[in-house]
Amino acid sequence: MLERIQAWDNRMLSKLAKRHTNKLNKIMVFVTKTGNNGYVWFALTIPLLIIYRFRLVGYTTVLAMIISALSGEVTIKHIVGRVRPCNRDFGKDLLIKHPAHYSFPSGHTSSSFAVTMVMFFMMPILFVPVLVYACLMAFSRIYLLVHYPTDVIAGMVLGVICGTVAVSVSPFIPFFSI
Repeated sequence: MLERIQAWDNRMLSKLAKRHTNKLNKIMVFVTKTGNNGYVWFALTIPLLIIYRFRLVGYTTVLAMIISALSGEVTIKHIVGRVRPCNRDFGKDLLIKHPAHYSFPSGHTSSSFAVTMVMFFMMPILFVPVLVYACLMAFSRIYLLVHYPTDVIAGMVLGVICGTVAVSVSPFIPFFSI
């Protein structure tokens, strides 16, 4: 079963690698770099933390990103230990710096979808633009050959779970009501 999944992942990446263009390369590099260390999501969160009536949303967003990082980056990646596709030859040079950690699940994707879920439940007006950017972020990771499609799918699922958990518990954290 795992061999079939890996074969499918490899086929998808090979097909995608053949469709790279200079313009799309620049867009995908930009999108993925905004996700490094959660920069784009912290940029969204800072105004929420500053404006008193949105502070709980801001705290919940930070909590969702922390839960996502601890579960994905710190735990699951090291248990699974999947080697990144950029270590294989897909006939393309890597357009970004080679990531240091394992591949499964995608951290950029899980943090993006964790934030997306917080917006879905707590600030619906931002849900659609955040969802669109999260999808772009997820696609950029596959496009740039640093994640397999199944890494990104797992990152989406993990992010949805982490965001939902954060929304569920944040109202009960005393510090968040300040």
